[in-house]
Amino acid sequence: MQDVDFRERVSGKSYVNLLEDIHKKTKPTTYFEIGVQFGDTIKLAECATIGVDPRFRCETNIIGGKPICQLFQQTSDVFFENHNPSTIFGRSIDLAFLDGMHLFEFLLRDFINTEKHCAPDSVIALHDCLPPGFYMTSRDMADANHPHSAFPGWWAGDVWKMIPTLQKYRPDLSLTIIDSAPTGLVLITRLDPSDNTLSENYGKIIADFQAMDRDEFTGYWSRVQVTSTDRLNLTELRLFK
Repeated sequence: MQDVDFRERVSGKSYVNLLEDIHKKTKPTTYFEIGVQFGDTIKLAECATIGVDPRFRCETNIIGGKPICQLFQQTSDVFFENHNPSTIFGRSIDLAFLDGMHLFEFLLRDFINTEKHCAPDSVIALHDCLPPGFYMTSRDMADANHPHSAFPGWWAGDVWKMIPTLQKYRPDLSLTIIDSAPTGLVLITRLDPSDNTLSENYGKIIADFQAMDRDEFTGYWSRVQVTSTDRLNLTELRLFK
């Protein structure tokens, strides 16, 4: 079956460059990242920083001018079981970037656990929620080279399902879904660290989950409202009021 191709709808400024803009505009005092890998995004921070990754492969200077940079080489689940980022920072998280395991339930848990350590005016950014092709959304990384994929080697997994999930269970949140190349960036604001809706409904959310459904995927693209990086006004988002 031929792959779908929405690359023209995800052709804005790269997510790394947009994150750099966010750092420069908002000047967070605390930054939290899950999924550091090569360090291309964590190096953008110039504030107290925590990075979590089961296997760091940094190929750049990620310390830079940071006053503190603590790295935890473990899964995010293990990190949250044993550590409290609010305690480590001595305050809430200003900006978080979640780009860990590309499976829906992992990102859902990462969001739940991260929001608990944020303030109402904090920002959580999610990666890979606008995958331009269907085959890259497989739950099996081996399908990144699916013979019918229009994007050979690309694997975003099914984390895009976070968007309809948050829209259903957390309509109080503000979601800005941005066309950052190559697979989108979502900025989540109006956070509520005291809200337990997602954790209380976690079992139901997972039970209702449907894996690799082409109609569901194309339906998502027909409904999702995407903001262009050319028209994005970070000031209007009122980040870190």
